[in-house]
Amino acid sequence: MDIIASVFDRHSKCASCNKLFKLSSKRRKCVICKLLYCKRCSVKESHPHLGFLAPKRYCLSCYNEQPSRTTKKKTSNGQIQPDSPMLQRRETAAEKEQRLPQGWQNMVTAVGISNEELEENKDSIVGIMSFMLEGVKPMPSRMSFDLTMSNRVQLLQTNPEEIYQIIRKIGEGGSGSVYVVKNSQNNETFALKRIRPKNDKQREEIVNEIALTVLSQNPNVLSYYESYDYNGFIWIVVELMKGNLTDLILDRWGRIPENLMAYISREVIRGLAFLHHQHRIHRDIKSDNVLISLDGKVKLGDFGYAAQLTTDQDKRHTVVGTPSWMAPELVVGSDYDTKVDIWSLGIVLLEMAEGEPPYLRENPMKALYLIASAAPPRLQNRTKWSEDFKSFVEQCLVKEPNERASSDTLLTHPFIVNVPSDAEQQFSRFLNEWAQSKRR
Repeated sequence: MDIIASVFDRHSKCASCNKLFKLSSKRRKCVICKLLYCKRCSVKESHPHLGFLAPKRYCLSCYNEQPSRTTKKKTSNGQIQPDSPMLQRRETAAEKEQRLPQGWQNMVTAVGISNEELEENKDSIVGIMSFMLEGVKPMPSRMSFDLTMSNRVQLLQTNPEEIYQIIRKIGEGGSGSVYVVKNSQNNETFALKRIRPKNDKQREEIVNEIALTVLSQNPNVLSYYESYDYNGFIWIVVELMKGNLTDLILDRWGRIPENLMAYISREVIRGLAFLHHQHRIHRDIKSDNVLISLDGKVKLGDFGYAAQLTTDQDKRHTVVGTPSWMAPELVVGSDYDTKVDIWSLGIVLLEMAEGEPPYLRENPMKALYLIASAAPPRLQNRTKWSEDFKSFVEQCLVKEPNERASSDTLLTHPFIVNVPSDAEQQFSRFLNEWAQSKRR
């Protein structure tokens, strides 16, 4: 299945030479390290006696490390044939089990993970290596969810520029651009995201994002208005917010009052609780996706990685998200559920308190390794913060998902319960003062 999936993945490449596969490229999956290799970086070994059996595929590194009673030659078509007898000590089963493929070992050493750390955390590192080499996997399709999407998502076929006047561009990424637009019929301003799907797969992912946004409408989730399919682009019209939490953190980290951090947390948890009650996971909670407005509103945005749990799939295993905010169980490829969002919220709180998430300056692979193997991160200047705040962060950042607090539990925590009744107005004043200072 990995080989078939790679045919439709334009980013798929050989794990050894990193050459991108073409549609017609020969691909082989190593029976030992389970990665995909091109024909030049792999071998195919036929059974020495039973030629009708399917041959085994190896990458060159794993193949050369295999003990054998015969020397082997690689023919012009990449087939391995036995040649002459050779005496060699057989590798024990225990040694074979413990050995890491040489290519993986080289990558681990290159990012500064010692042999001692490797031996202590081999399972975690294997999961991380698989993630780093395979990349982000697409969400699997589900018949029931496809039916829901077809009923709830309507893509208008008319020209959106006949209704929405583009004022200015406010963002651009690999997938498209975001604009401030004005509706000519009511003069209201909105945000418009314009994306040109590169293929049917990406189009399906965009429709999935729209569907989950539509199904998740809530006072603490970015409001959705309508979508268009016109002139090769998907146009998505949503509520316009002032900015995101990252903007505020970069300028005011460490100076955001604790009671306002509690208010922000409460609004995020309310949004998460609504999603989790619908058996839905956001999977990309970070400061970039916590949106704020000058009237003090706090909302969740960007459902590009969101996932719907179902009765036949109540756990997920696809590795998605942004590394610094990822939960340990997600990083190592274990099954996970809504608790990954809680861990990410804890990281956002550390970000508000200290300016950036843990391991942000590390090599991405080293960051993933530390998330999986190190103790949960904690506030550095603990004397600066209240006991309620420290307790709340610690309940979010529990490594074992089954012991981590749920969104419902966190809503009853004193840090949240004691949010003042006028916190929204206080946050609005704080944001307006901050905005005015930026204009000076």
